Amino acid sequence: MFRKMKVLNAAFCAAVFILIFFFYCSCNKNKDKHVYPEPAAGCAFFTQDYALPQTQSAQQLSEYLSSEHFEYDLDGWFFFGNLVDNAAPDDIMVFFIAVQRIEMSYSGFRAPVVPAIVAFSNDSLGKYEWRGFVTLDMDSLMTVTSNPWNVTLNSPFPVEPLITMSLISGSMGAADAVYSLTADIPDFNGVRLQAEVQLCDRLGVVNQGYGSASFFPQYLTEEQRAQIMGSSVRTVSNYLEATGDPMSCQGSYYYSLPLMDVEQFSIKLDDTISLSNGSDGLMWMDYVVQSYDQRASEVFSNASWDFYAIQLPEANAAIMVIEINSATGSLPIATLFRYDSDRTLNSARKAVHSWAINEIDIYHVPGTEWKSPKSGLNYAMQHHIQLTSTDYSADLTIKMVREDQEIVIDSTKIKYEGLGSVEGTLGGLPVTGQAFVEIQPAGGLK
Repeated sequence: MFRKMKVLNAAFCAAVFILIFFFYCSCNKNKDKHVYPEPAAGCAFFTQDYALPQTQSAQQLSEYLSSEHFEYDLDGWFFFGNLVDNAAPDDIMVFFIAVQRIEMSYSGFRAPVVPAIVAFSNDSLGKYEWRGFVTLDMDSLMTVTSNPWNVTLNSPFPVEPLITMSLISGSMGAADAVYSLTADIPDFNGVRLQAEVQLCDRLGVVNQGYGSASFFPQYLTEEQRAQIMGSSVRTVSNYLEATGDPMSCQGSYYYSLPLMDVEQFSIKLDDTISLSNGSDGLMWMDYVVQSYDQRASEVFSNASWDFYAIQLPEANAAIMVIEINSATGSLPIATLFRYDSDRTLNSARKAVHSWAINEIDIYHVPGTEWKSPKSGLNYAMQHHIQLTSTDYSADLTIKMVREDQEIVIDSTKIKYEGLGSVEGTLGGLPVTGQAFVEIQPAGGLK
């Protein structure tokens, strides 16, 4: 009895010692751990939990992708890719259409402005035939509904559809969903560019960003960069998971539908001139929601970026590569998605692989520059992307399908965006495909 009590006392003392030890470690750990401020209201932020509605189920994500989000300064739907003419399959055609809402301020008054654009090019045109306009997000001019998703932009004189985007069947963001895109927009001379495109989604929605809500950072502070580059694995993902830094107002919620097969399309002018029609092609859709605070606005006052939406249809895979250059330096990000990607709680596909900052190299191939006669800017016609990894190395060359794929709205709104062919290797295996390339020169978008 005495011996048993002695053992119990020893065990009790040991337990107390262990509790004190862990309490001490915990206190010191909390003392050294950086405490981040609460995310700012109306700003996208990184989170690992599933508190945000769009993270909790496929149905809620579908609703999120189908809706406007007035609590943020910007949201929008962007479709881009290529069309294949039945009569001229070798004539590579480029098509894109975009609708976004931007909260703008004029003399202290805030208004939701809606810029929209549709553009088409082929070998015969040699450049874009495009139409763009700006309207207000208000009843009769713009309507957005969900279940099923529909976006309609109307002309005020008279009220008739200029652009519609809609879900025909399936669920928004789910594989095998079918979408319709239409445009009927006159230029200043009244010549109407008309487009009808029907798409079937192959992969479903993917998380371009990190965490449960697909937060996509767009710049790094000096402190964040130092911590990332000082680690053994220099990925933004590892930094976010290790620190829990919300990076509030430093990025967006970013989702994509990266492999969408064209089922049928028609491009015309004024109902009479057929520019192209067919039943083949490949498109990509981005959905982005974001707000910027004052610091972010200053960081992006003269930003530039290179964006590559790389589609590898034979491999049922897609890679997004982007390098953003801002006042705080460059931030390259590259992510790979495939048909067998894991899914999050809301059924969005996760990245199969995300390359580290020091594993991403993007080159504009010297000697391939084209000088725009409209803007005077030079753009490389070939791009070389090297992504280093033990399991997922990639060596890809992108060649633009034609030179003039520049959009010049005015002297402050200039962008090169268009299609390129892709050849190279992924994981040591040969791959081919296409890439939609967007080159934003510094100062070209204000």
